[in-house]
Amino acid sequence: MTQPASITRRSDLDWIRVTAFGLLILFHVSLVYAPWDWHVHSRYSFTWLEQATLATGPWRLTLLFLVSGAALRFMSRKFTPGEVLRARLARLVPPLLFGVLFLVPPQSWLEAVDKGSWTAGLIPWWRSEFSLAGLADGVPLNHLWFVQYIAVYSLAAVALMTRPAWLETMEATLEKALGGWRILVLPILYFALVRHALFPWFGQTNQLLGDWYNHATSLGVFLFGFAVAGREQVWQAFESQRRRALVIALAALPALMILTALPHGPLTDPARHVVFGIDQWATIAAILGFGSRYLRRADGPVLRYLTDAVFPCYLAHQTILVVAVQLTKPLGLPPAVEALWLAAVTFGGSLLVYETVRRSGPFRPLWGLKRLAPTRPAVAAAEPAVRPAEVA
Repeated sequence: MTQPASITRRSDLDWIRVTAFGLLILFHVSLVYAPWDWHVHSRYSFTWLEQATLATGPWRLTLLFLVSGAALRFMSRKFTPGEVLRARLARLVPPLLFGVLFLVPPQSWLEAVDKGSWTAGLIPWWRSEFSLAGLADGVPLNHLWFVQYIAVYSLAAVALMTRPAWLETMEATLEKALGGWRILVLPILYFALVRHALFPWFGQTNQLLGDWYNHATSLGVFLFGFAVAGREQVWQAFESQRRRALVIALAALPALMILTALPHGPLTDPARHVVFGIDQWATIAAILGFGSRYLRRADGPVLRYLTDAVFPCYLAHQTILVVAVQLTKPLGLPPAVEALWLAAVTFGGSLLVYETVRRSGPFRPLWGLKRLAPTRPAVAAAEPAVRPAEVA
């Protein structure tokens, strides 16, 4: 039985995290054309996107929370709970505060201008937003809600670390309960039940207080990822069930699309919730199973670059997208050209931000990057290159 202390960073989960964030950016680009409310919109709107977004909507963020929990376990394996807590706060709090103050306000301002509720400039909007009256109404987090949730969920994981016996029991119980086919069936039952019981009452608000359905799914999989990261039998179960999971996911998606198109009713709503849970977990299980089987050791410079870039790109992408939409809309481009242009600008602009901030020294922590190690001055030939105290 593999214990968490012996685990190492896994390339499959890094690839999954990078790909899922890439899909998230494309999803946000699609929202510019979706028939429901978002921050800004193109002149074009397509009702078929309501069905198309179901291809990733049920599982994309859930998968990211699971992988984030596993990543935290990898990072924490050699550190005390206090050290992990300090590291998480240093990684997440500066970008969250920086983003709230400087990355989200341009989005909120352009949204207000686009919807006709504000006519003045960005600076007056910023002053209004952070005035006492503005703060009393709350400060929009926009896409940074995900960073806030990860920070709060990390506190729960650190609390588990302070009770190693509880954590060990949790891990062993999950490993025993989720062998073979049960890795598919039991989580599907959980997700379907939670969707049916909580979503009709609470929806998904992405606001920390009262977002009970979201917490039941996202916190649940975050702690699941944290607990099973080093449990090899769980990953063997994912691998052994990967093809079955893929077949189930491919069958559940069209069924979910059909049920979503039907009117709400006492029969269709429960069926929709059950199929949503099936699609949600079966897709995640297939991705984890195939990833573990084929990508576990697929490391290289491209992956290391993208892994380092993904957090700064996530922080920057939505502001870039919202600005790009407002600048592109008057050009009257054909919809396909406009969509490709917005996707290219969003990805390219985000990578340009990363290339800039990773060289920025003291600004790196504001974008979720570690500080650069100080450059050592040249030493005389007679002086040892490394003093004994520095070896450890």
